[in-house]
Amino acid sequence: MVDGETATASEKIGDVLRDARETSGASLDDISALLKIRSDHLQALENDDFERLPGSVYAIGFIRTYATHLGLNAGELIERYKAAVAVPHLEDQGPNPQTDVEPISGALKIAIGVMAVFVVYILWLIAGGAGDDKNTRITAAPSQPVEAVARPTNPKPKASAPSSVETASPSAASDAAKAQQDTQATVEISEIEPLDTQATPAAAAIAAVPVEDADIEIRASRRTWMRIESAQGQVLFSSIIRQGEGFKLESPDGYTLATRDAGALEFFVNDNAVGAVGRRGQILTARKIERAAIFAKSR
Repeated sequence: MVDGETATASEKIGDVLRDARETSGASLDDISALLKIRSDHLQALENDDFERLPGSVYAIGFIRTYATHLGLNAGELIERYKAAVAVPHLEDQGPNPQTDVEPISGALKIAIGVMAVFVVYILWLIAGGAGDDKNTRITAAPSQPVEAVARPTNPKPKASAPSSVETASPSAASDAAKAQQDTQATVEISEIEPLDTQATPAAAAIAAVPVEDADIEIRASRRTWMRIESAQGQVLFSSIIRQGEGFKLESPDGYTLATRDAGALEFFVNDNAVGAVGRRGQILTARKIERAAIFAKSR
């Protein structure tokens, strides 16, 4: 059959395709590798076994591709296929059957799911674990104001008034009562205990210890990521640090600090907080820290 020749109505679709392929000298495997159509689908076309095909849309696409490659009239063969399978209203244009669509394997689905979970976890770490805000540690109870309380005075026995008072005028008696009340109030005020102003602050206790003997530490007030390197560039710590955990700064040579939330880290000197490393949510990549500078902040 010559290029583009119309097949006779008496010939089957499969016979037309097979004759054209054998005339070209190509095998089913050759055509399958070239057109990316499975060889069993091509064999089904040549045998007019359309039930072995994925569906009418795919069958039409296979016929169009196969016939065009062999130089046949693809439109006529498609019309004959429609008449043979009784699908008069089937659309000619279907998906491109050049490659067979294979379903996603179970292993690939699992791999995609694991990757999605990993990406979500990384984003959560970058955000600094915002859900840990509810677990922020309370370092000290609020101090209550101290009020001076007057100590109650023992009432003094009233001295018997002289007989002259009993006969005194009402105004004189009123002045005497007022003078007695003022005297009692003066005595009560003088007996108020003074506030204790000699309490030793934590700063005085820290100042009493030399810097080389001070216990200096970085401690987390909430969950975050932290990396600490020595002055020589050796990584001493690189991980998630949780609330209450800390890292002691013992080397006088200094350190390099990196973190995703500087506000979640605090400096402690002799177990006394002396200030946060930085602002909440501040990202540090190479902050230089030294024991002497931290100790100076505590004084």
